Amino acid sequence: MKNPPALTRLEIRYGDLDPYGHVNNAVYLEFFEKVRICYWRVLADMAGIEKLEAGDVPGARYVIAETTVLFKAPIFFEDILHGAARMRTVGNRSYTMDFELRTGETFEDGILAAEGSAAHVFFDPLESTVRPRPDWFLSTVAELEGRLEASFTPEER
Repeated sequence: MKNPPALTRLEIRYGDLDPYGHVNNAVYLEFFEKVRICYWRVLADMAGIEKLEAGDVPGARYVIAETTVLFKAPIFFEDILHGAARMRTVGNRSYTMDFELRTGETFEDGILAAEGSAAHVFFDPLESTVRPRPDWFLSTVAELEGRLEASFTPEER
């Protein structure tokens, strides 16, 4: 992932390890979650939204519909871990993000440990229904990513 709009250093806790001494597979999704929140903080700041609510931007709550993780190399307790996120697609009611985890002094020079994605659906928790994306969302994502809005159109399944 070149020049990710969201990049953060991640802490590896002793409790994240499995009996083999490397990070347990389930923890990778927690790392993706932390990187997603980093992305949302940058996005919210660009949109002029001051405070996230439980990790969500007000009026833009979402649920996760699908996740993938491709494990490339183990992550160990002593590693310096970096996570990055980028928006792949934005639909009328959903969006998909891509993630990378790298170990090393810097993200750019690090070893790719995992890559993955998550499909998110905008959700109204009071009505328990899917909702349209907020009006500001696509234009702000396009500005953050430095891409045209049309480049985020999801592919047909």
